[in-house]
Amino acid sequence: MDYIKEIKQGADVGYGVKCSIHPQNREGCVGKNGIDKNYTIEQVILLARRMEEKPNIIIKAGKNAKWYLKRCAIEDIQMECEKQQEWRPKSVARCTMYIIEQE
Repeated sequence: MDYIKEIKQGADVGYGVKCSIHPQNREGCVGKNGIDKNYTIEQVILLARRMEEKPNIIIKAGKNAKWYLKRCAIEDIQMECEKQQEWRPKSVARCTMYIIEQE
């Protein structure tokens, strides 16, 4: 948990297949997009840290939902969260966003 910079409840950035990124070798991936819901946050962080694209956002879209890895400039995170809140507030309300530090 050392790499978690911030945790936000009811927040998400981006939406859809184009926004999420996944490991090149599809490790942990389930379906078209997302990481296995049975992974722990520690496992997802380790997976993200091994990736070339270096995601800095991890989303858990609900209690029984998959994990999603995303990349967003730190200065744009608040604006992107507000955009999502405007047009899909009920979906975003269930989300937990972890902002992680990458080297």
